[in-house]
Amino acid sequence: MQSLTILKALSDESRLNIFRLLLERDAYIEVISERLKLAPSTVSFHLKKLVEAGLVSSKKDQYYTIYFAVPDFAEVSLKNLVLGAGVKLKEQDKVEEQYKEKVLKSFFKYGKLTKIPSQKMKREWVLARVSENLASNKTYSLADLKELLIEIYPDPGLLITEMNAAGLIEIQNNKYKRT
Repeated sequence: MQSLTILKALSDESRLNIFRLLLERDAYIEVISERLKLAPSTVSFHLKKLVEAGLVSSKKDQYYTIYFAVPDFAEVSLKNLVLGAGVKLKEQDKVEEQYKEKVLKSFFKYGKLTKIPSQKMKREWVLARVSENLASNKTYSLADLKELLIEIYPDPGLLITEMNAAGLIEIQNNKYKRT
């Protein structure tokens, strides 16, 4: 499906009106022209664009050409159309992951956290990376957790507070666990 071509074809009000009419019923150029108060040459021009986009097709009926909306495209949702519009999500995800790694490298030197970022997104990334040092199914006492985190950052209490606020650890009965 050529989403951009379809979106461009429907971006013109006259083409949109022609397509809407053809969704209701098949029609000749002359009928479309009369109903929409457009010159036949204008209708012909717009139909050509709709045919090129694959939205409209035609069939011969003696001396006339009957135009109709292609059933496959009549049922396409806007979501499917936009998702197929050439946006390369995998490439964008890769670029975002590269950016995330670049950010993390700027806050970690030799495995130690240099500072906690003030920007929310970067702080969440950094804290998530710190939380990876905790075993996922193990509970820690406050002393054990501080001992582990002091190897990463000089103020483990601040890290604990920030990770708890970010929902990366939970506290139950004075025991700390990675969520």
